[in-house]
Amino acid sequence: MKKYLTAFVLCVICAPSLANTTFPHGAQVGVGASLTGGMHVGVGYYNSGWDNYWASHFGARVGFASTDPLKSAIDSAIDSIMRDGIDVGDGVKIDNGKLDAWHASVLLDYYPFAGAWRLTGGYAWGGMQLDADIFGEIAQAPSSRFYFYLAGDHYYYNGNNFGGAATIDWNYHGPYVGTGFDINLFCGFSLYIDMGLVLASRPAKLALDIPQEQLYVYNTLAQTWLPVPIPQLDADIARATRDANRKLSDFKFYPVVKVGFAYRF
Repeated sequence: MKKYLTAFVLCVICAPSLANTTFPHGAQVGVGASLTGGMHVGVGYYNSGWDNYWASHFGARVGFASTDPLKSAIDSAIDSIMRDGIDVGDGVKIDNGKLDAWHASVLLDYYPFAGAWRLTGGYAWGGMQLDADIFGEIAQAPSSRFYFYLAGDHYYYNGNNFGGAATIDWNYHGPYVGTGFDINLFCGFSLYIDMGLVLASRPAKLALDIPQEQLYVYNTLAQTWLPVPIPQLDADIARATRDANRKLSDFKFYPVVKVGFAYRF
């Protein structure tokens, strides 16, 4: 307890001097959390005390974020959102979402008023992979076939349910633009907030995995149900994912939001 009281007294003593001089030396280390990247760590430099205008209004940072340290918490949050599965139509649901993501950045900050608010530009790169299970069930008819459509063809599983998997993969790099705040707290500690977008070099990609066992397709020529040939199933999956990826290509910006604490020496 004594050492904590001593630290508090030192903060009280140094606070008045910090009121007149904001981060006099400027070297910074920080740790926080990113909604699209996980735990974030970074280092940087900014000193508003320089006599030169450009030196006192610009700073630089590098950072890295990964979901690995927070994986169990993130996966639990996704499961709580999905609960018993999200219905995507035709009796098909998705659940058991798993997220793996990371990103790194090299940033240049501009403080227009040499205060808390800044504008940020730079370059970022990273990756995001979201895995989920696809399933369906007809509870009212437990011994019935499960019917669904894929790329215009009519399928059924020989049973009342089916299972598959979907993966969205997004590897990107590109220019970063954003804004944020460095809010001075006490004794060199500050709260930082970053909000920005990465102009992604490539869009996200969707992949589907649908088991072939017990899967039948309606043959319009023979007008009967036949075991699905693997080439036909692969072709239908390719058409379905191509349509989905065409829609995903409209999302050209990867969002980045970070909140954390930093210490400037």
